[in-house]
Amino acid sequence: MIKRINRKAFSLVEMMIVVVILGLLFSLVLPAFKSNVDKTKYETSVMNLKSVAKAMEQYYLSKGKYPTFKSWDEITAENSPLMEYLSEVPKVDGWGRPFSVQSSDNHYELRGLGSPNEQLKDEFKPYQITTDMKFSTRSN
Repeated sequence: MIKRINRKAFSLVEMMIVVVILGLLFSLVLPAFKSNVDKTKYETSVMNLKSVAKAMEQYYLSKGKYPTFKSWDEITAENSPLMEYLSEVPKVDGWGRPFSVQSSDNHYELRGLGSPNEQLKDEFKPYQITTDMKFSTRSN
């Protein structure tokens, strides 16, 4: 007669197999998750910059000229003329880096840096929005 042993725990080999399987699953899922996080940060940064460009256009429609800025700090200041058109001006992009700006009475250029991740630099390139809300990506 065969005697059955009632086990209430897993053996070390069974535990090791589970750990290896989980490790393989994480190694497959994590890069895709990281790419989606970068994509979200990039798209949010672009949308934030577009909202500033829209405010620049609204300012132009009401005043007949664009506001003049030499730095992004001037745009985000409490007394910025864009505060009339925006509830909040983004200070940094999705990765915590500042945007940049050049503007005069008849032209503006807003710039973002793109992804800092070397593997994704070709997919999420530096970008700019210029007068009349023209969006483009650019090489470093």
